[in-house]
Amino acid sequence: MTGLSKITDKILDEARRDAAQRLADADAESKRISEQYAEKAKNITAAANAAAKSEASEIALRARSSEKTLHKNAMLDVQSEMIDRAFEVAKKEIRELEGEARLELLTGLLCAALWSEYEAEKQRDELYGAEEENDGPRYYEVLLEKRDREKLGDALMSNFKRKIVGKDMGDLPTRVRLSDDVANIDGGLILRVGSVEINSSIETIFSYLRPRLEAEVARILFP
Repeated sequence: MTGLSKITDKILDEARRDAAQRLADADAESKRISEQYAEKAKNITAAANAAAKSEASEIALRARSSEKTLHKNAMLDVQSEMIDRAFEVAKKEIRELEGEARLELLTGLLCAALWSEYEAEKQRDELYGAEEENDGPRYYEVLLEKRDREKLGDALMSNFKRKIVGKDMGDLPTRVRLSDDVANIDGGLILRVGSVEINSSIETIFSYLRPRLEAEVARILFP
């Protein structure tokens, strides 16, 4: 399982855990709003005299329409809040991973980023051939946040080399090293090649995944 699939599963698991309680809360709030506006409509109708019956009916109709609009808006607000919460809690849990779980996540992210770069290099070779070769080999630096650099940097590189054994990535793995620099990120990593940086930080990954997962999270929360 890659780092991205772990993050995806974490987001969806959090949505499932949160769904039942939050939906119950939403139903309770919806019922409260409905009862409130039903009582208002009742009072308006009762207070109206016979001569104003038509006007009272119109007022009551507007009150019921307002009730429906408020109910719909309240439900949309609750749904949006629940989706936000699913992503935020999953992000927090990912950021707080420790030890072997954190190492495996970083390894998965690094493997995914380098596999993508390997595919890009093959395409460049096919397009430019010898012209690209004149630029020399591309060397990759792995940048981690300070804590991960100190605690997991060497283990990450060792783990990465074990994971790619038997995978066809050409000589790319020999051109990867752990950078002495640290990245200003809160989890994840950055892959730097020359002046270009491939951002695989947790924040960037969640920004990438949210548009792709939001509909699925909504289906889980609101079946």
